[in-house]
Amino acid sequence: MQMLRVLLVTLLLALAACGGGGQPATSPGNEYGASGGDTPESGDGVDRSRLARELYFYNWSDYIDPAILEQFEAEYGVRVIVDTYDSNEDMLAKIRAGNSGYDIVVPTDYAVQIMIAEGLAAPLDKSLLTNLVHLDPNLLDQYFDKGNVYSIPYMYGITGIAYNTKFFPDGIDSWAAIFEPEQIAEFRGKISMLDDARETPGAALRYIGQSLNSTDPAALERVKEILLAQKPYLAAYNSSDVNRKLASEEYVLAHSWSGSAMQARNGLGDEFSGNPDIAFVIPKEGGMIWMDNLMILKDSPNAYTAHVFMNFLMRPKVSAQNTEYIGYLTPNKDALDLLSDEIKELYQQGFAPDEEMYKRLEWAVRNEGTTAFDDLWTEIKGE
Repeated sequence: MQMLRVLLVTLLLALAACGGGGQPATSPGNEYGASGGDTPESGDGVDRSRLARELYFYNWSDYIDPAILEQFEAEYGVRVIVDTYDSNEDMLAKIRAGNSGYDIVVPTDYAVQIMIAEGLAAPLDKSLLTNLVHLDPNLLDQYFDKGNVYSIPYMYGITGIAYNTKFFPDGIDSWAAIFEPEQIAEFRGKISMLDDARETPGAALRYIGQSLNSTDPAALERVKEILLAQKPYLAAYNSSDVNRKLASEEYVLAHSWSGSAMQARNGLGDEFSGNPDIAFVIPKEGGMIWMDNLMILKDSPNAYTAHVFMNFLMRPKVSAQNTEYIGYLTPNKDALDLLSDEIKELYQQGFAPDEEMYKRLEWAVRNEGTTAFDDLWTEIKGE
């Protein structure tokens, strides 16, 4: 945690200064070429003869620049087919049955733990991931995958409140702005909370001064009361297109990931235009910090190709391009200087944490006790 804190301070200082198809393989081990005989055909060390024709990528919505997929296909002849999900739980349900057809998934920190514990992930062959040298070491070796045996960082971010400054000209500094009925009544139907069993109860826990990992029955009962009182004023529990609805002003206030708020502010390529009135804040009571990671499924039929794609994504220029597009925080230390001045400025405005903000951020943990959040969320959604 202290090392991550140092990274976040360093980031702000730096900003201020500037289903699967493909070639058949009997198993991932065979595709790695365990019997030897690699004959690289280019200076990047990739053996084109071992690449699949297609790679299946199961990812969050709006979480990769489509141009990067085109660039990868142009360079390697591999078509990357992307399906999307809106929560870790949806992704886990899909892959637990086995033979999902996907090669790579993007679980958040605690979901990495679950996948490892349940034997759903393939160990990485780091000899194929030469671009690991570009990742900041302070973001490696995290609690959910010590030694990065199964995962590598993709993006990280923070969770707070996105809001439209036309409607909140004085700004927002507390979760009260989204939880207290008397404050949200005039915006009924123009507010959303994330559709997430950890994020939404976690925000309410921070509002009442508790850890977002607290499973104290009295605290969770109070959270239930808060969320049920708020629910009639919501447009939806939404984790999929908050960015678009903030940009169009269908929403004026939203529980949001920092990158989704950035997309609402800047737009998303040719998908939709941004809204310069969108701002983002971590309330004074605190919020969540998290990391999404790339993992290869144990039953992936295209594990060699998956490694090549992961290595491609870790190129500094590619990582910077992806970061510019999706608006989250890159773990690639050599990509930071390549970011535009506009992105750097927005990071300093609160879309990225500084040292003071970091003190108010907390990681979600997963243990036997935190299954209480699943039960709580079922109750909230059911009423």
